Amino acid sequence: MKFAAVLLSLSALAWVGCGTAGGAEEGSSRSATRAVIDYAVDGDTLRVRLPSGRLAYVRLVGIDTPESVRPGVPVEGGAEAASDSMQALAPEGASVVLRRDSVADAEDRYGRILAHAFIAGRQLELAQLRRGWAEVYRFEGQRFDGLGRFERTEDSARRASRGVWSACGGDFHSSG
Repeated sequence: MKFAAVLLSLSALAWVGCGTAGGAEEGSSRSATRAVIDYAVDGDTLRVRLPSGRLAYVRLVGIDTPESVRPGVPVEGGAEAASDSMQALAPEGASVVLRRDSVADAEDRYGRILAHAFIAGRQLELAQLRRGWAEVYRFEGQRFDGLGRFERTEDSARRASRGVWSACGGDFHSSG
């Protein structure tokens, strides 16, 4: 039993690395790590440099945006604006706090880290939802940390006809 607890602790430390961060502005006390934005891939994915120096892709938990770089998928309506919005929120060289979700896996099937992301206290997923460039995404219908707040933020953007809710009639995956 003690051996399993030690292994669990070591794997948590390996993810967190030497850049541990915390505080109320990023949410709860779950493990977090600081990274540096390399670039925004699209509206819901970042490439970051971890404290170890390794480059990694991060898929933001709880949102989905129109596709702009997915192989075999045409650029979808609002995709370029969603990508531009994320680039403005997460500029190259910015310090980002990545916080693991208590429900989501550590990585997705493509090997991307699954996390919530915060820059200067602003949660990037909520900013994309607020701007109307993202919709709430529940992988296989599962809940995730902050789901209620995400749904309220999406609803507000939809009612205000922001982003895709106006530009594409709310169809996040229509051909652009």
